[in-house]
Amino acid sequence: MKFKYLLPLLAWIIPTVIISLIMFKYDAPLTNAQYIGFTALLISACITYITGVRLAIKDK
Repeated sequence: MKFKYLLPLLAWIIPTVIISLIMFKYDAPLTNAQYIGFTALLISACITYITGVRLAIKDK
C-alpha cells in the first residue's frame, strides 16, 4: 500500500487525537471505560479505512 493512500487517514486521525486529548484534559475527563471505548473507536476507524482502500485497490 502506498503512503499517499494513508494521508487522508493521517489527516483525520492526528487532529482528532490532539483535539480530543486537549478537550478531555481540560473540559471533561474520561473514565477508564470511556477511554477504552474512544481508543477502540479510533482503532476500528483505522482498520475500516485500510480495509476499504485494500478492497478498492484489489478491484482495479
